[in-house]
Amino acid sequence: MSTNFETLGLFPVPIIRIKFKDHYKYNFPEVEKRDKKPSGWKIPLNTTFPNIPDDDLIVPTTVRDSLMRDVKDVIVDVFEQLNLPTNLGYSNFWYNIYHDNQGQESHDHIGSVGSLLPFWSGVYYNKNSTPTTFHRDDGTYRTQLFHGAESTSLAPCLSPNVSPSVEDGDILLFPPYLTHSVESKPQHKNSMRMTFSFNITLQS
Repeated sequence: MSTNFETLGLFPVPIIRIKFKDHYKYNFPEVEKRDKKPSGWKIPLNTTFPNIPDDDLIVPTTVRDSLMRDVKDVIVDVFEQLNLPTNLGYSNFWYNIYHDNQGQESHDHIGSVGSLLPFWSGVYYNKNSTPTTFHRDDGTYRTQLFHGAESTSLAPCLSPNVSPSVEDGDILLFPPYLTHSVESKPQHKNSMRMTFSFNITLQS
C-alpha cells in the first residue's frame, strides 16, 4: 500500500508569457554585427539601453512609439484578466541585438535603471528567439542537492537555472529582482537575435 503525500512549492516566482497579437507589424531588417553597450557591461552586444533614441537607424521614432503602445495595451489586457493594477507606464524601453559570441552577463533590473523602482520587467522576443536564462540567487538550496536530483519530482525546486521556452512574438514578464542572462548562440552568426526589453512602473 502506497503512502498518500503531496509536495507544496512555497513562494513561487511569477513569470507571465503573453502572445503578442501585433507581432506581425514589427519586422526589422538584419543588421551587421556591432558592439555597442553602456560602460560597465561586460559581454558584447548591440543595445540602446536605457531607451531607444529618437534618431535610431533601426527603429524609427514612429515605429518605437507604436510598439510601446501595442506592448502596453496587451499587458494591460492581461493584467485586467489577472486583477492586477493597470495604471502602467514605462521607465525604460530599449532593444538588444545579438550575433555570435554576443550575450549578456547575469544581471537584474534593480538599482541601475533610474530612480523609479520597476513594477515588472519584460522582454519582447522579436526575431530569431532563444530563451533567457533565469538564475536563483539563494544558494542555500544546495544543501538539498544530491546526485540524480534533476531526475526527481523535486527538480523544479532544486534547479539553479530555468530557461522558459519562447518563440518569436512572445512577451515574457518577470519580477525586476530576478537575475537573468543571455547566452551566445552559434545560430546567430548569420541571423541576429533581436529583443525589446523594458521596465514598467505604477503610475499615480
